[in-house]
Amino acid sequence: MKSFAFLATVLAVLAFGKPATALNVVTTTTDLAAIARAVGGEHVDVTSLTRGTRDPHYAEAKPSMIRSVFRADVLLLVGAELEIGWLPAALQAGRNAKVLPGGPGYLDLSETVPLLDVQTGAITRAMGDVHAAGNPHYWLDPLRGISMAKAVAARFARLDPAHASEYEMASKAFESAVIERMKTWRAALAPLKGKKVLQYHKSFVYLGEAFRMTLAGEVEPLPGIAPSARHLQRLIARIKAEKIGVLIMEPYYDRRGAEFLRDKTGITVVVLPHSVGASPEIKTYFDLFDGIVAAFRKAKVI
Repeated sequence: MKSFAFLATVLAVLAFGKPATALNVVTTTTDLAAIARAVGGEHVDVTSLTRGTRDPHYAEAKPSMIRSVFRADVLLLVGAELEIGWLPAALQAGRNAKVLPGGPGYLDLSETVPLLDVQTGAITRAMGDVHAAGNPHYWLDPLRGISMAKAVAARFARLDPAHASEYEMASKAFESAVIERMKTWRAALAPLKGKKVLQYHKSFVYLGEAFRMTLAGEVEPLPGIAPSARHLQRLIARIKAEKIGVLIMEPYYDRRGAEFLRDKTGITVVVLPHSVGASPEIKTYFDLFDGIVAAFRKAKVI
């Protein structure tokens, strides 16, 4: 019987690349998937419900997504209403109590980091796509990434106590790597320190805080609302008056407004990778920030 069990385990590893007892981890974004893999190593099998090339605000609860939710032991989500338009439907259809809110495998990582732009007072649709709980793009601060990794390690350890020490060690290694690489990233982005930078959508507030940029506003007049011709004209005047030299944006937004501003003012438009998988070479969380530095460097603003 022992030899049969051993053979079954070996066959499972050969067939699937992971032990049969690996935690089945589902994440809402590729960034969370990258952190989960860094922490979980060979003890986790990780699937992201969205692609790194897409806007994570918008997705469709497809059958493949629902199957992933149904099979999951752990669900890691960004939270702060980032996935509000699609995740509840996937969870309802998946019918997996383990990963429903309050379940042992449900982990909202927005609850593990301090959030910026927390809204107070009444929130209405007239304000655009506002996230009342706070800005959900916190993964773009590597130091918050450390907190995320620690929370993930703690949850993996709770669900898989046999490998708790390995998860803790991997989390500490992740922390050490972030701290070391922050020196390189901050040195590379130092020319942007204190300079006014315009962003297309309010996505880069954490990046700005982490690397000491001065974010001067957004191209969108309201979150999620495309700029009108009148709004662009106002921005032209402001860019010239305040000598704003850089505009940053994600690759999935329409670039016509940004290019119009560039043509009228000379502002440099930098398309930044926003997530792991935004381009083929960005495979890890560390690659993401290397890619951001490379994009600024390619645009010749650093």
